[in-house]
Amino acid sequence: MAIHNLFVPRARLATFNVQLRIEDLNNVPPLNGLFYVKWRLQDYSGSTPRAPVVNREVRWSQAVEKSADISIAKEGVLAPCELKISIKQEVYPHVHMRVGALTVNLSEYARLSGSSRRYFLQECRLNCTLKLSICVSQSGGPDSYDVPPLDRSMVLTDLNDMITNENNARGGRENSSMGNSFSSKQHSAAHNYRKPANSATSVHTNTTRSNTTETSQSRALLPIDNTNVRELAPFQRSSKKNQQIIDDVFFSPPTLPS
Repeated sequence: MAIHNLFVPRARLATFNVQLRIEDLNNVPPLNGLFYVKWRLQDYSGSTPRAPVVNREVRWSQAVEKSADISIAKEGVLAPCELKISIKQEVYPHVHMRVGALTVNLSEYARLSGSSRRYFLQECRLNCTLKLSICVSQSGGPDSYDVPPLDRSMVLTDLNDMITNENNARGGRENSSMGNSFSSKQHSAAHNYRKPANSATSVHTNTTRSNTTETSQSRALLPIDNTNVRELAPFQRSSKKNQQIIDDVFFSPPTLPS
């Protein structure tokens, strides 16, 4: 039992079985040295074996199972039960560097059957994410309590979950658009069926317009009578006088003086 739970009445103390699995650390640059995880839960602590970076990933897959006592506050909500994790890099046998840290409140997972998530590391200089599998099940004590909400600020949404949610949303939008399209087609068909007379009128109107267009085109191809145009030309009268003068000079028979 943790020291801070020594003065808590047994009626307000619940016992849980914590199953933890430290999976891997991804998005790790190709660095030299070995990586390991140190963890602490109440009075328990431990560490994973050292592992190198392979394909930008450090994999441990180590399982940890411990018992934890969590007190119930006066408001009926589980008190925080922190799992503290520290990731370190062993550059040389006696040189260790801290990569990042993580604190998880296990009280938030008390009503979950089990979860596997990726977490952003705090104070991380490599921008890595740590994958943990957590299962918290009650094994003793009172069960009338509330669970604090899950803090998702440090949780990285899984890519598979994102793809699944996007596909579901896209399928819903496609079904809705198909239903609207089918409804509009039915409405258009019903509208055309209700108004057959308008269709006949439209055909008659189109026929009339076609005949009018053909008549205009045929008239445009007729020869033009330019008789009146010649009479109205301003130079018509002077042209006739000139022609008369030419005829008198060159074509009239000569007259001899008497």
